[in-house]
Amino acid sequence: MKIAIDARFFRKSTGGIGRYTRALIRELAKIDHKNQYLVYLTPEDEEEYDEETKNLGLKTKNFKKKIIPIVHYSVSEQTKFLKILQKDQLDLVHFTNFNHPLFYKGKFVVTIHDLTLMLYPPAKAKHSQLKKFGLKLTMNNAVKKAEKVIAVSKATKKDIINVLKADKEKIDVIYEGIDEQYQQSSVISHQSSVKYGIKKPYLLFISQWRPHKGIIQLVEAFEILKKQYRILHKLVIVGKPNSDFPEIPEAIQHSFRAKDIITPGFIAEEDLPGLYREASAFVFPSHYEGFGLPPLEAMASGVPVVASKVSCMPEILGKAAVYFDPYNPKDMAEQINKVLENAPLRRVMLKKGFHQIKKYSWAKMASDTLQVYKDVLKIS
Repeated sequence: MKIAIDARFFRKSTGGIGRYTRALIRELAKIDHKNQYLVYLTPEDEEEYDEETKNLGLKTKNFKKKIIPIVHYSVSEQTKFLKILQKDQLDLVHFTNFNHPLFYKGKFVVTIHDLTLMLYPPAKAKHSQLKKFGLKLTMNNAVKKAEKVIAVSKATKKDIINVLKADKEKIDVIYEGIDEQYQQSSVISHQSSVKYGIKKPYLLFISQWRPHKGIIQLVEAFEILKKQYRILHKLVIVGKPNSDFPEIPEAIQHSFRAKDIITPGFIAEEDLPGLYREASAFVFPSHYEGFGLPPLEAMASGVPVVASKVSCMPEILGKAAVYFDPYNPKDMAEQINKVLENAPLRRVMLKKGFHQIKKYSWAKMASDTLQVYKDVLKIS
């Protein structure tokens, strides 16, 4: 069978979807040598794709790349990409994100990572009825016309059913995995904190700079930790400012503890394991997530995790994290301080964290996804 994978999010700069796409292709190449795969990439993805397949020494004879200069959420995605899909005569397409050509009539599977763009749209989109309509139309079309919908957590599946009114019978929950570089046993610290000029001890946050990530409440909680609990730690907020949300850098700049808040910007992926391992605790105050990779990466790196008790976090992190109300900076500060002050608690958390991460595997994700392909195509 000829299966296409929309891998236009392959490059590392695309964040979590890119990591998912890279892992899917890498693991499928290990286990499926029967089906023929066509991998759609943008020119920006090609170099990293070639490098990864070469370095891993994968047997990818049944994987062919196709470079298409078509960006996401564009008119050309609806027109030019549609013509390409039709011309390639595919048995199945896997769209690794919800965006897809609306008029494509072939069989396809879609992965929906979360409903962030619907529930927490960028400020510009809030004022554009056309964009809002287009987003809703694309998501609804994806879940309605797809043969199968892959949700990355039970929480995401619930959102898809409740918000998009999708048929629950066509939604399969397939968890994501954790890259090996974060595993405590295989990671060597590269003194990332020194490289980026970060002094220990520090609390760590890694994610996009968007309001629903809880960064503003985290800054408020840090102020409480400094003033009330007199912690010596710095707060490291990794990520890049987003012009759609100027309130986040403003909150950091105007904080009375601004001198203790470090914003190193984008951190190279190879430096992240070391940055995790040198942190005193990883704090994840997000109001909404589809899966939540960063706290699992922290657990794999041997770092205690303090996280929001909302959305998918309790499902994914289980009993290995200490939870707080993300809308309550006082509660957040109290729980963070409890972890910092209680050495026996930290030891228990690390033990539980190493046990929790065993539930998640990119190999299993790819195996389960391949089974979805087989079920749709009715092949063994």
